Amino acid sequence: MCPICKSENFIFVGYPLISNKAQKVIKKDYKVVKCLICSFYFVNPSLELSESDWKYLYDETYFVENSKWFINKRKLDCKERITKADRFTSNKTDNFLDIGCGEGYGLIEAKSKGWKVFGIDITDHRMEAAKTNDITFIKADLINSNLPADYFDVVYLDSVLEHVYNPSDYLSEIKRILKKGGILYLGVPNEDSLFNDVRKILYKITGKNITEKIKPFQSPYHINGFNKKSLTFALINAGFKITELRNFANRLLFMREKPFSKEFIKLLLIFPIYLLAIPFRREAYLEAYVQKQ
Repeated sequence: MCPICKSENFIFVGYPLISNKAQKVIKKDYKVVKCLICSFYFVNPSLELSESDWKYLYDETYFVENSKWFINKRKLDCKERITKADRFTSNKTDNFLDIGCGEGYGLIEAKSKGWKVFGIDITDHRMEAAKTNDITFIKADLINSNLPADYFDVVYLDSVLEHVYNPSDYLSEIKRILKKGGILYLGVPNEDSLFNDVRKILYKITGKNITEKIKPFQSPYHINGFNKKSLTFALINAGFKITELRNFANRLLFMREKPFSKEFIKLLLIFPIYLLAIPFRREAYLEAYVQKQ
């Protein structure tokens, strides 16, 4: 059953790639499928991984070392998104929540604005600057965290929804804890990007019977995937008003690597694909600002 629209009308897309690390926790044969109603991509049958399995996959090796330029770019992007969300809210922002807060860039930025700051994640990978007493951190899954209703003015959800079993439940819970007029910022990968189309062609050429859609058993462990249609469906179905929805990409990913390293050259070679995707609006990410009415 589709986790978004509950339809049982879906098609087989391909088999997921399984990393050596994930081999230790996989006990079933899984497929990647696409819902024919809302276009959502998900794993079938439903994943059966324990909390300890996920903690094993999301250990300290999950966050890779990045260049100083890339770290500064992430900080700037985070600042711009949070500032924009603050402008969109109908309220004076007092309470801020970062779901899946990771290293804590969003927490630090919100703290600098003088807000009451909360972060939630299933593991604690925060940098020291995000571990101050005036930042409340909750080590839990959002659904089980029992946060107060109608409390937050801004909720920040960047690169999280593609990692959860129940995205519709997440959106419903976020709507419950947001104040009326509050804003949710949401960012997810675009599974129908031009880059993924190129990957699909390369897989076929090399004879690999795997799909380019989502990576449930390979870092970054995306267990479901959105395109513009499915993201729009999910947000409207959850009762949000879409203020802004755009397709974008960080086109300079090669700048996060050491100059002329293997990964630097690899990412530099695919840079033209990112440029070609712009006029077709097939870039690698989607983001939305949505409001609780």
